[in-house]
Amino acid sequence: MNAPTRIPVTNLQHHVFYVTDLERSKAFYIGLFDLQFSALNHPDSSAAMRLSQQEMHFFSFGFHHHDLCLVKHHKLKMDNNSMLHFTLAVKDAEAFDDVRRRAGEMGLSIREGRMLASARSVSRAFCVRDPDNHWIEIIQESSR
Repeated sequence: MNAPTRIPVTNLQHHVFYVTDLERSKAFYIGLFDLQFSALNHPDSSAAMRLSQQEMHFFSFGFHHHDLCLVKHHKLKMDNNSMLHFTLAVKDAEAFDDVRRRAGEMGLSIREGRMLASARSVSRAFCVRDPDNHWIEIIQESSR
């Protein structure tokens, strides 16, 4: 049996997840990462969102229309007390230090190291939780 061909993925283009308070989460992500607010709902999905009683806020790091999408489902109850998370790799030590400084200024509890002990080694890593307890792992890639 032949080994499966690897798909040459270069990056994850965006991440979509549920939050309980859009304004609180918007302030959190803009404050921590200096994200740009790119859209409220979206022409392609606005009708479906209204029908399902959902609202979407889109944010960008400046490369795509959106890199993060926060969704408020007005009837859904969430359980975010798990190890589910997403990881953001920053471009260099200066960016890593800046995000860490912002996290400290925001009074966030910082968990040192990788989210999972089995994850590949990087130069530095820390984790924080957003207002809905989503884990966010920030890593600085090892220099080559």
